[in-house]
Amino acid sequence: MTDLAGELTDADMLAMWGNAPFNPQPLVESDPPDEALAELESRITSMAARLAAQTREWLVLVAEFNRRKGWVQWGMRSMAHWLSWSCSVGPGVAREYVRVATALTELPLVDEAFAQGQLSYSKVRAVTRVADQVDQTTLLEQAKVHSAAQLEKVIRGYRKAQRPERPVEQRRKARWFYDEDGMLVLSARLTADEGALLVAALEQARGTGLGKDDPLPGDADALVALAQTAQAAGAVDSSGDDRHLVVVHADADVLIGANQSPDQSPDQRPDAICRIEHGPGLTAAAARRLACDAALIAWVSSAVSPGKNLRLGRKTRKIPPALRRALRLRDGGCRFPGCPRMRFLDAHHVIHWADGGPTDLENLILLCGRHHRSMHEEGFTLVPDGPQRWSVRRPDGTTIPAAPPLPLTPDVSAETEYDPDALRPDQHGEPFSLRDSVDVFCRNPRP
Repeated sequence: MTDLAGELTDADMLAMWGNAPFNPQPLVESDPPDEALAELESRITSMAARLAAQTREWLVLVAEFNRRKGWVQWGMRSMAHWLSWSCSVGPGVAREYVRVATALTELPLVDEAFAQGQLSYSKVRAVTRVADQVDQTTLLEQAKVHSAAQLEKVIRGYRKAQRPERPVEQRRKARWFYDEDGMLVLSARLTADEGALLVAALEQARGTGLGKDDPLPGDADALVALAQTAQAAGAVDSSGDDRHLVVVHADADVLIGANQSPDQSPDQRPDAICRIEHGPGLTAAAARRLACDAALIAWVSSAVSPGKNLRLGRKTRKIPPALRRALRLRDGGCRFPGCPRMRFLDAHHVIHWADGGPTDLENLILLCGRHHRSMHEEGFTLVPDGPQRWSVRRPDGTTIPAAPPLPLTPDVSAETEYDPDALRPDQHGEPFSLRDSVDVFCRNPRP
């Protein structure tokens, strides 16, 4: 892609700061004549206002659908679950849409400005976070005055100012995730005594097994040593879920190092499996290192194809660990359409054991607790749809698609004209003061 800065001539640079209108040469030649830059800018900002108004209209529909619990008929866990499934948005984005849509029902002034294209979705999302604490008129005034970025800072500053009143237990948190490089990122907020306990455990783990002259390991090494100590002392899980274990899926060729270099990764061999369960890929060398002193379970690929192995028949309805591992490897998570659950799952007999159904791989499917109840108590059924594949049907017989297509809608872009300046902050050159803006929020609590 060509850099715009590299295409500007000296005349263009002078025009930017002079009285002449600034019209840089287009990067790509086009057949129709170029429209004036001011007109293009006006179209962009006007369309942004229109998008804001249409987003508000959509959120009104979301709130009404949630009020009438329309998502229940599809067997979904929540309105956010239905929205994620039916409108192809991420689960976190869907939850935020539902939260904002619900909050708007109690904010008529903000809702009206949103409908007129005077507030963007970003601003509405920000003010709804503190709508139960700050007067609505103040929220609307501040939303119009500040840019979206400034408003986010004000909201964060206000919540920080109010935070000391929250009990310390409510401020505890811990989270972890894998970043784009495949490394685990940890963060935690603990009370002082809990933090001291963790630090003491880390220091103890840091010095475990070291000689007198050995250098002390780093903090990351101490954290890994602490985890290893906890794993060594943990109880054995016989459920087959392996919730307390680090589970690595690796092909036999990866472990024996056939036809590859020690540091070759799965990216270089797309047909090879070498990854942490529900996590990123591993190099062959890392997988072999972990296998040196870990429990290995041999797996035959035909066991997850149309089932020829792992048959227990009518002997028992209890799912043994080996069969549960086969289920987890085949299904990966809850098989109900759109459900993101991958842990704490139930093994469901498609044909109930009491009705003569065997405890075999081809008669079992993983479901979360919510959708397991849907099968037994709410009339949802499973219909065969190929070898070890099933479709889910509602009580009225409607098949629930894995990912419903989005319907085509008529173009309504030209129905209403919006002021190109409707979304611009109502500022007149005054400097932004975070302290003063937060103080406005603090002095105007919601009645």
